[in-house]
Amino acid sequence: MSVSSVKRVVITGIGMITPLGNKPAEVLARIQAGESATAVPTHFDARPFACKVCAEVRGFEAQAYVSEPKMARLMNRDAQLAVAAARLAIQDAGISVGSTYLPDEIGLFGSTGLAGLPVQDVAPLIRISTDSTGEFNLARFGSAGLKAVSPILSFKILSNMPLCFVSINENIQGPNAIYAPWEGAGAQAVEAGIRAVLAGDARCALVGGSDVKTHELAFTTLQQHGLFSSWTDKGAGMTPAEGAAFIVLELEDDAKSRGARIYAHVPKYSLRPHCTGNTMASVRQKILSSLGIDQADALVSSVDGDAGAEDQENSVMNGAGIAETMTLCPKKHIGNAFAAAAPLQVALGALLAEAGAERVLATCFGHGDTQAAFELERL
Repeated sequence: MSVSSVKRVVITGIGMITPLGNKPAEVLARIQAGESATAVPTHFDARPFACKVCAEVRGFEAQAYVSEPKMARLMNRDAQLAVAAARLAIQDAGISVGSTYLPDEIGLFGSTGLAGLPVQDVAPLIRISTDSTGEFNLARFGSAGLKAVSPILSFKILSNMPLCFVSINENIQGPNAIYAPWEGAGAQAVEAGIRAVLAGDARCALVGGSDVKTHELAFTTLQQHGLFSSWTDKGAGMTPAEGAAFIVLELEDDAKSRGARIYAHVPKYSLRPHCTGNTMASVRQKILSSLGIDQADALVSSVDGDAGAEDQENSVMNGAGIAETMTLCPKKHIGNAFAAAAPLQVALGALLAEAGAERVLATCFGHGDTQAAFELERL
């Protein structure tokens, strides 16, 4: 889709919490320098899984980002990371909610992963709800298991809670929507924010995502979905990660009138589902072809460590008639945070545009039905 040539949507704020840091320019520099956050997990034993590494956010303190420190105790890690990245984006944009824009003038669109918790959070429930043979017993679950559950567990397992806490923490009361659970969900959130700003439903939109794939239950899910097959077959593959990324979207005229820093504007984007009868490669090629781009100064690629992924994306790019360009592959360095991946790809593309790239292409390809790509241009 082409964004209106009269009304241009621009990115004025970036916030991120990643395994390589939380300062956007520093994260970009560390990726460009080839640094990697991949390491053995610190909170569980990954040896039973085909993938035995992940990319963790180290030294993170949620209390530094919440308006009420006690609120952090109600959040799972997904929500804590989301609240932190959202606050950093709002601050980076120089927005004061209630002053710059009224609370109901700010939209909130985000993506979250499948609800998941470290095993220790649900171990009491599992232990009490199983019988002497190790089988799950529904009667024991109802009579004793539920009594062992923390009363705040529901705050931590619902997929809408990360965005709920962002809304509470920043007092955002405008239009909102939540998407889940894979990489395409983040792209849908970005698209929803662009549409809301263009339609006038929101004067400003905070869009992004958060995900935590660095615990046992997440690894179990990824292995069951076949996402560790490359590790099994080739001894290398995608690295599960945790993190969050948010960007602030505004109309160019509004941003300029308040003297905001503008990273880039988003003239075009394309999202498509992976429909039956089409190969994933053909869907991705159609997405890129629909953008009408034959040359980009930089590509923020969605390629991760899966064997052959880079060759596949090069083939898709060539098929769409896009010439080779400078390529950034964030997932190779900070891992794949799935629901947070697309907002992070777009944010990094905006940073490259601000740094001098006239046109940047950010591909948001990955597991799941929705595939997407965004064009970003320097103003």
